[in-house]
Amino acid sequence: MDHNTPPEWTSEMLIGGHPALDFVNTAGGSSKLRDTERLLHFGDVLKWSAAAQVVSKAERNELRPRGSGGDHAREVDHLHQFREALHTCLMAEQAGTAWPAQAAYQLHREIRWSLGGSLLQKAGARFSWHAGVEAFGSALPRARIALATEALLRSCDLPRLRNCDRCSWLFIDRGRGRRRRWCSMATCGSREKSAAYYQRRKAAGQ
Repeated sequence: MDHNTPPEWTSEMLIGGHPALDFVNTAGGSSKLRDTERLLHFGDVLKWSAAAQVVSKAERNELRPRGSGGDHAREVDHLHQFREALHTCLMAEQAGTAWPAQAAYQLHREIRWSLGGSLLQKAGARFSWHAGVEAFGSALPRARIALATEALLRSCDLPRLRNCDRCSWLFIDRGRGRRRRWCSMATCGSREKSAAYYQRRKAAGQ
């Protein structure tokens, strides 16, 4: 995807097909390197969380004044560590290899922590875990993402997990043939085709 930190999150930037994957995709540029950070400040976290529907707009507004600058900085650091551990585990899962021990430990810790402060609620015929503002405060986005991660790992979507051929972003391939190669045809797909076209012209001496 684009190297630039987006001023606003749009649907083109939320292509994972699951909030846990959209969270993982808040880092990474146009290559396999995780060299672009989009959650620099707590305000960025709140902006992304609302766009990804991890928190409501009302919850975002309630979270803004909660905690000090130091609390917010520590929470952003926690989110970065959680995100990269999650990315490491999901990349291993997608490749069919064992999860690295340190990343697995961090992921398990975040999920246990989020479940410990959540309530089991019924919506229709189903039950799900709910993390609230009062229980988690400024850590609410991280708690909700951890719960979403736990749900993803138990879902039928997990075998459809894919890594973009060009960058580090992850997505769920729900296509019938499961042949999706890129996070977005408009960005990585277009770059890949342009690179292939250039190589063909170069090979032809043009």
